[in-house]
Amino acid sequence: MAAKSQKNLYLVCGSEEYLVKENARRLAKSLTPKGGAEFAVEIVDGIAANSDEAIKAVYRALEAINTLGFFSTEKLVWLKDANFFGTDRTSASAAVTEAVGALAEPIKAGLPDGVTLLVSTGEVDKRRGFYKACEKNGEVLEFDQIDVTKDRAWQDKVSDFIAAHAKALGKTVSDGGVTQLIELNGANLRQIEIELEKIAAYVGERGIIEADDVRTVGCASREAIAWDLPDALGERNLGRALSILDRLLFQGEEVIGLLFALASRVRQLLILRELIDRKVLQPGEYGSVQNQLNRVPAAIASELPADKKLNPLLQHPFVIFKTLSQAANYSRSQLVLAMQRLLDANQLIVTSLLPDRLALEKALAQIITTK
Repeated sequence: MAAKSQKNLYLVCGSEEYLVKENARRLAKSLTPKGGAEFAVEIVDGIAANSDEAIKAVYRALEAINTLGFFSTEKLVWLKDANFFGTDRTSASAAVTEAVGALAEPIKAGLPDGVTLLVSTGEVDKRRGFYKACEKNGEVLEFDQIDVTKDRAWQDKVSDFIAAHAKALGKTVSDGGVTQLIELNGANLRQIEIELEKIAAYVGERGIIEADDVRTVGCASREAIAWDLPDALGERNLGRALSILDRLLFQGEEVIGLLFALASRVRQLLILRELIDRKVLQPGEYGSVQNQLNRVPAAIASELPADKKLNPLLQHPFVIFKTLSQAANYSRSQLVLAMQRLLDANQLIVTSLLPDRLALEKALAQIITTK
């Protein structure tokens, strides 16, 4: 984000479409001149199916910038949901590039007195003059998608989003409620917004949303349900595991893929169980687990796998907080046997006439109920 001196130019952009649209909407509301109502705001539709439509949108925006508002000395021009500032074929065409360059000129020279320009768009080619002009002469607000595979702080960002949106609804969300929302929806901010609004209506006048409220009303995404199966194994909850397996198979998931996901979780639990046995880590509150991870001795850290999926120091503390308590549900010998059960199930799936589902159900029952 880059904030500059001129406050009559705003570019809201980024790959997170929901946040771009929501923040542009709020910004437009705050920038609307008082007393001018609809006559003080001119919205130009920036969705273009081809180069001609993109060029027309640009020149409509330019015309709006240079036309005085009715009944008001101030005016907001909003080039809304534009899709031609990126690197796609339409954006890269010579004619569109020229038109966008023309839009950059009044930005460089300074917009007319009383005129505020708001542009909302997706990803922007930052090498071009338009972006550089906005960055130098106005305020650029960027909202990019949260990449859960690369961003170790993604849970914190989602937690902040949950808190902010809940506050807008007049609610707060307990730590357990936040955890449950993340488990059900991952980093899908649009889905989290929908779920929060639904849950807020469900709790009524009560000011706090609890984990039970989320479980009662919330809907899990397909991806979240797939994550729930290894969790049920870690929690040693056979009924839940079989119920989730039913849902996943009904949705078309392959048994072999679920088997590999379970094997991956057992490998994670084995490593964490070893660290528990060596008194390096112990289950506890989230903050406690964070502190323990920060204090892992260098000698032990050097022994951990290089694979990010298996090394607890390369994962977000939230993930370790959750799986550490699962590791405590099993002894090391039980987890070694669990891996063997999954290997046996894989062999049955490959070589036996036994239905794949039964092979996996048998393995789950053996692992979870073993004393």
